[in-house]
Formats: sequence, C-alpha cells, structure tokens
Amino acid sequence: MSPAAGAARIGVISNPRSRALREGRFALGAAAASMPRAAPESREALVEALAGFAAEEVDLVAVQGGDGTLREVLTALPAAYGERPPAIAVLATGKTNLAARVLGSAGPGEAALARLRDAALRGSLRRRLLPVLEVARPGTEAAPLRGLLFGAGAFTEAKLLAERSLHRRGVHDRLAVLLALGGTALRSLGGRGHPLREGAPMGISADGAAMREGRRFLLLATPLDRLMLGLWPFWGEGEGPLRWLEVDAPPSRLPAALLAAFRGRPWRWMPGAGYRSGRAERIALRLEAPFVLDGEVFKPGPEGLLLSAPGRVAFVAP
Repeated sequence: MSPAAGAARIGVISNPRSRALREGRFALGAAAASMPRAAPESREALVEALAGFAAEEVDLVAVQGGDGTLREVLTALPAAYGERPPAIAVLATGKTNLAARVLGSAGPGEAALARLRDAALRGSLRRRLLPVLEVARPGTEAAPLRGLLFGAGAFTEAKLLAERSLHRRGVHDRLAVLLALGGTALRSLGGRGHPLREGAPMGISADGAAMREGRRFLLLATPLDRLMLGLWPFWGEGEGPLRWLEVDAPPSRLPAALLAAFRGRPWRWMPGAGYRSGRAERIALRLEAPFVLDGEVFKPGPEGLLLSAPGRVAFVAP
C-alpha cells in the first residue's frame, strides 16, 4: 500500500446482523461520535444511507462487518456515489475476514476506528487502488453484485459445509476456511461416482472465446493479487484484471494440485490434466448450480452470469 494524502470525512456502515455487534463487542464509542453512521437492514436502506453519506461529502466509508458486509457496500456504491466512489476501510468483525487479511484493516472496534481517524488526519493512510469484481445476472432485473472472490462447484460446497458444521460450532475465521477446504477435498476423494467429484455442468468463455462446455469440479475468479492462508491457485497469460481458475470434473491428482496452490505455481502436468487458469477482462458463464460471492450463496440468472471488473475502489488502512 502507498500512503494516501490529505484528511478524509469518515462515515461508518455497520452490519446490524453481526453477532459480535449484537452482543455489544467492538462498540465504536467516542471515536464515532461526530461521524455519520448507519446500520441498514436492507439493500435499499444501505443505498439510501450511502447516498446520505455522499450528500455529506463522506469520502471514506469504514465498513464494520465481514466479507459479506463489504460485498453489500461495494454493490450499493454505484447507485449512491456514481462513478466517484469513496475510499473503503475495513473494521473486521466477520466470520472469515478474507478482505481484511488481504487488504489490511485497523481492527474491529473503537481503538481501530480511532487509529483510522488519526491516520486520515495525518494523511498517512496506506492506500491500494484495486479492481472490483462485478457479477451480472443477465435475464434478471437484479443489479449486478460486486465483490472480491467468486467461486462455484466445490467452492460452494465448502461454503455450505462451513455453515452447516463449523460456524454453528463457533469455528470461524482462518480455521473455518482451512477445515472447510480440507473437508471438501477429503469428500471429493471419495469413490468413483461421488457427486462432488462428478462436478456440475458449466459453460465458460473468457474474453469472447468459444464457450467451453463440460462438467467442472471448481471455478474461481478474483481481481485480488493474493488470498489468505498462503493460497494462490492462479497462473497463466492474459492482461485483464480478473484471475480465473477452472478444474474439470472429476479432478485429477487433486492432492498434488492442492499442494501447487500452496506453493503458488502449477506443476507442469496440470494444464493438460484439466486445470486451466489465466487472466481476462470478461468471463461469461452458463451454469445452473449456485455460486458464492464473498461468503454468500446466490443463484445464477436464467442466462447465466457475466463477470467483469469495470471499476476500481481505493482500500485504505492505517
């Protein structure tokens, strides 16, 4: 990150459904006394709150929540701020906090907000200008979703496993991610014909190339340049802001491929064994199975999905 010059007008968006916040943890106290604040209960209320921030010339929105809260804020920004979005800071209080670990965070509570405020006053905020993933659902009237990490196939199953078996037992953050990924990998090593190994039908086209149809075990896409836990499963050519990975079903030599994701580069045999990766401006998808965007499961539109990254947002941290 590079330092961001000049003071900022800070507004705070909090997640009203956050268990930690409902329990009274991470109260913002005096640090937020003079700041515009909102805890909207719906997407419509969130757009309205952010539009109010824009009218008050808030140019730094502190997001008090997790990856899902950040996704909702990023999704609402175009309607509230148009083509001049504010900077975003993360006050991490979520279950996984991928964004906070990748982008940086002051922390979750009053002391963190005070650090953010003081750094803004000094003009010493660290700043990263990054593309934001946009997921459009053609054939629906729904506004495009915006976020940082898209996944389908086994990634959706790992998310559902975390919700069913880990979060309900109080297992969160990096441990939940690691256990969910490990559990999904073990299940996918089941015998021939296991539903997870058999994948789901998908059609994939990057930057207007011919649509590749087939069953996919896994699909990932992100505009980020690193992930948590040291994982980096992307490689390949291209100049677009979106990094993508697709894995044919059933997956070949999956334990070795997982090791490649931890070492940050593929084995030579992987591209020929159904592991493909690259960079793109736009990715068109045909799929019927649910997908995950920043920790929440969504259904695709009747005409599939269109992934792009048309805008950039500045993420800041003390």
